[in-house]
Amino acid sequence: MVDGILHLDFPIFGRMEEPMIKLLFSMIAFGLSLSLLAGQTIAQCSDAGVCAIGGTPSPLRHQLSLNYVFGKSGKEDDLTFHSLRLEGDVEILEQSRLYLSLPFSRQMGPIGTTAGIGDLTIMWHQRVFRNHHSALDLQGGLKLKTGTVNERNLPQAYQSGLGTNDLLLGATYSIENFSFSTGYQIVTGRSANRVDRLKRGDDLLVRAAYTHKAHPLRADAEVLAIKRIQESNVLDPENPRSTSFVDLPNSNQLQINLLGRLTYALSESHALQTTIAVPLRNRKINVDGLTRSFTLSLGLAYLF
Repeated sequence: MVDGILHLDFPIFGRMEEPMIKLLFSMIAFGLSLSLLAGQTIAQCSDAGVCAIGGTPSPLRHQLSLNYVFGKSGKEDDLTFHSLRLEGDVEILEQSRLYLSLPFSRQMGPIGTTAGIGDLTIMWHQRVFRNHHSALDLQGGLKLKTGTVNERNLPQAYQSGLGTNDLLLGATYSIENFSFSTGYQIVTGRSANRVDRLKRGDDLLVRAAYTHKAHPLRADAEVLAIKRIQESNVLDPENPRSTSFVDLPNSNQLQINLLGRLTYALSESHALQTTIAVPLRNRKINVDGLTRSFTLSLGLAYLF
């Protein structure tokens, strides 16, 4: 997440060996250095919800994972984010899966610190076509406002939740090692945050991914383009005592992110995963708290 974001596609590999351990941690360190070098630019897809769309469906029946996510917003806001995200991916029927994600996050910045449960994401994946080389999946879900939005009376960017119930729709086409996804997040209502009363615009997602497997390691590379359809709308900052709302200029910018993910099987039932996201195109308006200069995630999955 960046929003995160995030897929639960863990292959089952063989027993871990010392040379592969060294290779894994070398690649993690290299990816982290790229993230730090990219700290002057801005990336985003932390937890809006739309990034739950996409990726190749898992060949395993059930998965449960716990991920730690660290992010920075950039120098302008100087926000730091720590999050523990519990995720589950359950095969309900042979061609149908249910994905759930619930974070607990902590936000720290120049004017305060907040912490709490974030918004719950529920996503249904339905396979509608498959042959030897390709597959088509449809996705639909909800981002529910289970997180707080008025913790310590701080602005929306400091809050664990976004304050709206959103609808998620998408489709993914996979062919051999590639997958291509498109998704749309329909934002309903306005956050109850007393400082901003933010109303976010809808998000359009286009995603391309490539997967490479080399026993016992798996590497995924993704490019995500996210377009905010409407500008963000907030209480007029020039008249804080009024109830009038204004659009924030340039808050609907296109953002493009590059994401890399490494997965290593520790055993038949456990897998380690690290994800790094860096920006390719800026998004400067951070009233929703979703902007990231970089994001690093480490997680452990249980497969059953």
